[in-house]
Amino acid sequence: MASVPPEVPEMSEEDLKTIFETVISKSPDAIITANMDGVIVFSNPAADRMYGYPTLRGKNLDILVPEHMRDDLHIKMEEYRVAGRHELSGRVFETVSLRSDGTEFPVEMTINPAETPTGRYITSIIRDISQRRKMEEEVRSSEEQFRDLLENATDMIQAVNPEGKFVYVNRAWKETLGYTDRDLEELTLFDVIHPDKLQECRELFRRVMSGENIPTVETAFITRDREKVFVEGNVNVRMRNGKVEYSRAIFRDVTEKIKFQRELERLAAIVESSGDGIISYDLEGNIMDWNRGAEVIYGYSADEVKGKNISILMDEEELERLRGLISEVKSGDSVSNFEARRIRKDGEEIWVSISLSPLRDFNGEIIGISTIARDITEMKRTQQALEASEEKYRKIVEKFIQNALALISEINR
Repeated sequence: MASVPPEVPEMSEEDLKTIFETVISKSPDAIITANMDGVIVFSNPAADRMYGYPTLRGKNLDILVPEHMRDDLHIKMEEYRVAGRHELSGRVFETVSLRSDGTEFPVEMTINPAETPTGRYITSIIRDISQRRKMEEEVRSSEEQFRDLLENATDMIQAVNPEGKFVYVNRAWKETLGYTDRDLEELTLFDVIHPDKLQECRELFRRVMSGENIPTVETAFITRDREKVFVEGNVNVRMRNGKVEYSRAIFRDVTEKIKFQRELERLAAIVESSGDGIISYDLEGNIMDWNRGAEVIYGYSADEVKGKNISILMDEEELERLRGLISEVKSGDSVSNFEARRIRKDGEEIWVSISLSPLRDFNGEIIGISTIARDITEMKRTQQALEASEEKYRKIVEKFIQNALALISEINR
């Protein structure tokens, strides 16, 4: 059974008057009433405080309006006086007011004309919006700074909606990929992903749009000129009311880095597959790198020698020779193809032809020595055998000549 709403008693005019007077006197907004001559006939306490007067009653509205706006005030008052209407009636608008100390401040105002038995009046409700304006200016300034930061960032920044359309891209993004604002009106994210990465990117996009934060993304874009650009970065989403509004990503162009890494890999493969022993060590002789060729020549694996001193490969005489050569390399010179004796892990003595060159850091400082060694043991053995053979042949020839001369001398007697 529906309940019957209680009967609301009528309020007396005295009660209503008391309530209205209380609301007006306690209102934080200024309330001012003026007659057709522009004389203020009523002001609440908030109005007096706002404008800095003990009371505004009896003063002219002109004192509340900056001088350059007073003519407009007079025109509008005259229009109301003659026509009985005011063009700003019932509207909320913003303007500027004047305090007693001469400072201007922004206000939000409504104007409410009224006709009474004693004449026409205009009542204004005025709100000081100085703090709001200040906050708006701070927000605007912050937004401008943020936008300036985004626009001048060297990283590529983009925002993409759930349909894949671009919401925002910064200057670096456009300059890197070559697309114009007009191009972006027609393109989606998937139009600028390189075909090699398209399927992978679609899956990443699905995950991101489901709310997943992906801290590291490596992919490739395709420029307007159809060139491939490698990028890395992170992607997350902005949520509103529990729904994804758009994804946002910051990417760094790593194309040159990728090319450099591939070149390093290529060079590393060459070094690793070289038959020559390629070794690097610091200026104290501590081994840093040791390729497969060095393993074959010296018999030690890389794990066995890294961190150990290069002196394990030689006797004191050869070590002293090497120290002298290292001094030359420290001064920036290179040493090419000097022959040296070295000792393998199994104790066998071998001969190598070695070239030394300085190893520099990114600042150009010499931090170590790079060496390339070629095993010439067999060549040295062959050379030594040949020299021994030549020596034996020379002695035979000399003996033959001596015998022949002795025979000739005997015959001639």
